[in-house]
Amino acid sequence: MPSKEYRQRLIAELVENEFLSTQAQIAEKLAERGIRVTQATISRDVTEMRLVRVPAGKGQHRYRVTPLTGQEDVEAELRQRFKLFVRDLDRGENIIAVKVDEGHASGVAYVIDKLERDDIVGTLAGQDTILVVARSADAAQALMEEFEALLE
Repeated sequence: MPSKEYRQRLIAELVENEFLSTQAQIAEKLAERGIRVTQATISRDVTEMRLVRVPAGKGQHRYRVTPLTGQEDVEAELRQRFKLFVRDLDRGENIIAVKVDEGHASGVAYVIDKLERDDIVGTLAGQDTILVVARSADAAQALMEEFEALLE
C-alpha cells in the first residue's frame, strides 16, 4: 500500500490536471493507478489537503486546492509543498534551482510567486525543476537558507 504522503501528492496532481467533481471520481482515478481506498479515506484526505469544490461553469463544480489568501496561508502552503515535493536545491549566483517530484514544479512555483517578495524577481517552472531568480547573489543566498530550512 502506497504511503499517505504519496496518495495525497497524487490527489493534488489529479485535481490540478483533471476535472474531478466528486470524491468517488477521485477514488476511481486512484484505483486506475493501483491505489484502492475507501470513501472515508478520501474524505479525510480532502479535509487535510484543504481541497474545495469550486464552480466550473454550467452548474458544475470541481475539486481544487484552496486558494491562498493571506501571507500566513502562503507561507504555510510553501512549507507543506516543500516537505511533500521538493527533493534538492542548488544555487548559482542569483538563481536557485529547486528540484521537485515530476509534475509538481508549476504548483510549487505558484506558491513561491504568491510570496510577493521584493527579493524574488520571478520563477520559471519546467516539469521537475523551478528556477527562482533573486535580485542579487546575496538575496539568493538568503533565500537558499530559507528554502533549506523548509526542508528540515
